[in-house]
Amino acid sequence: MFEVFLVDDEPFIIEGLQSILEWNDYGLTIVGQAENGETAWQALQERPVDLVVTDIMMPKMTGLQLIERMKTVHPHTRFIILSGYNEFGYVKEGIKLGVENYLLKPINLEEFRSTLETTVQKMEQARSSQLVELHNRDILRENVLYRWVRDQIHMEELQQRADMLNLQFKHAYYWTVLVRMEGEFATEMQQLQQEQLWRAANEFIHSYEYSFIVREWDGEVVFVFGIGDTQSDKEQLLGTLRQWKQETEQKLGGITLQLTTGSIQAGYTKAAQSYAHAKQLQPYHLVRMDEMILDYEEAMRYRSSRPASLQPDVESYVRLLYAKNREQLHEQLEQDFLHLTESDGAEPRDVRNFAVELLMVWKQSIKETAVQLPAKDIDWFSEVYRLHSLDAIREHVAKIADHLIDLLTQPQDMSPVVKQVLQHMEERYAEELSLKTLSQVYNINPVYLGQLFQKEMNGTFSDYLNKTRIKNAKRLLVETHYRMTEIAEKVGYWDKSYFYKQFKKYVGTSPKEYREMRSGVEQELRS
Repeated sequence: MFEVFLVDDEPFIIEGLQSILEWNDYGLTIVGQAENGETAWQALQERPVDLVVTDIMMPKMTGLQLIERMKTVHPHTRFIILSGYNEFGYVKEGIKLGVENYLLKPINLEEFRSTLETTVQKMEQARSSQLVELHNRDILRENVLYRWVRDQIHMEELQQRADMLNLQFKHAYYWTVLVRMEGEFATEMQQLQQEQLWRAANEFIHSYEYSFIVREWDGEVVFVFGIGDTQSDKEQLLGTLRQWKQETEQKLGGITLQLTTGSIQAGYTKAAQSYAHAKQLQPYHLVRMDEMILDYEEAMRYRSSRPASLQPDVESYVRLLYAKNREQLHEQLEQDFLHLTESDGAEPRDVRNFAVELLMVWKQSIKETAVQLPAKDIDWFSEVYRLHSLDAIREHVAKIADHLIDLLTQPQDMSPVVKQVLQHMEERYAEELSLKTLSQVYNINPVYLGQLFQKEMNGTFSDYLNKTRIKNAKRLLVETHYRMTEIAEKVGYWDKSYFYKQFKKYVGTSPKEYREMRSGVEQELRS
């Protein structure tokens, strides 16, 4: 809606204008009125509008004087003149001031409507052009800042762009802080959370003059703070960032934000070095997960105390795997991962190295048995380097351990078709699976397949399928922030109530209770 202000010293004229037509039909809304030019001038200084409909001859200030003043401070406001004087001098002056039309009283309704339609079209075109210009300007600004923090722009070009975009580098020192969401989300949910984080970050940075914000391609947010007195400003900012982190996490539904600081650098030309240091520090969230904000200077002191070796003994895990002792293996994983995070000087690579070494030893051990690994199990390692939290890496390793124990538990003299069915279920448990559909895939009688499966697996096909789905549901409840409905669908249950019923049957608690319980265990381990 465009806003309209009416000015006339005759009240009945204003009343008539308000009722003569449906202003909303033209995309217009009347927001104010005045009985003379001076009163209108005072009101319009406080709240400019898009269109003013004004009389000419009024006490204290004429309509032409009002238009002339408004053009100097609000040049985008448009005007329509209504007058009882058909004098060429007034018409000429109105044209000179760029009014939309000069209408004589009594008003010709059709001419007034036509004038409003034309004026609204002009305002819409102008607004569209402004929006495009602003959008293009915002894109250019984001691009310049993005290249600046990544040291991908020459200083001469940066200064030219800064002058054009009114980017002012007025501080003596610059300090970078990275903000990243921890965890895995459904695509739509992740995009929503990233937009909410971006808005919250923009609101926060507005409190800091001549500081900047950059959005990374993956949704990560980069604050570049301009500061004066390095230590006192930094300590004050750290306190404010801790509070902002807690408030934003609550607004975003309880997700966890990882904040990482870079070094303090003298001058805007070295801000990229601060960003690079923050990026180098970011993986340390794996081993220092209790800290609200990872600070570069503190981490460098921490790193200097690093011992020669922190790797746990992986051979004990091979024995636990062969013993098929899930519970003890999971407990050992929790203890060893926790030990890594509590050891002075531990680095992110210690966590990743431990996970990779453990997976390699398991993989080699399995090859020495008669168990055949499915093709999809060959590469377990890329996920270790993709995940950013200790919990996610530990759960990834634990999931593989469970899978290997399942393979070791299977009878080695199992018929080829049952092996294929088991592999099919492990890979496609989220799909619509039944003895009938699988019998068509493997060209076998469904009744015979059911009998063969039950004989070799000591349980029914449906029971094994439900266990597989619930096992993966448990993993998603711990590793992700997906809603219960999303998890149900991802593991093959399209009926939410049926999923709840099956989960309670096999686990003994509801999905929500299981997630809360596991979350409580994690907190206790960290405390």
